[in-house]
Amino acid sequence: MKNLLKYFILGLVIMFLITYIFSLSDDANRSNGILGSIKYYFTWVLPYWWLIILIGSTIIAIVFFLIRKIFK
Repeated sequence: MKNLLKYFILGLVIMFLITYIFSLSDDANRSNGILGSIKYYFTWVLPYWWLIILIGSTIIAIVFFLIRKIFK
């Protein structure tokens, strides 16, 4: 169970990075600089994408866990 939690946290980090990178290329992101892009991410991206991030993180955790079980 401990490994599954590690994989879930890893999946969260991966999903946060993917959505942050995609938010940088969004046309609605007009702010300049790193602070503006982080503000845009927390005020516009996360409120709409939090469920997709959680589902994606769960799927990534299960896949990593199964791969680890199969090849161990």
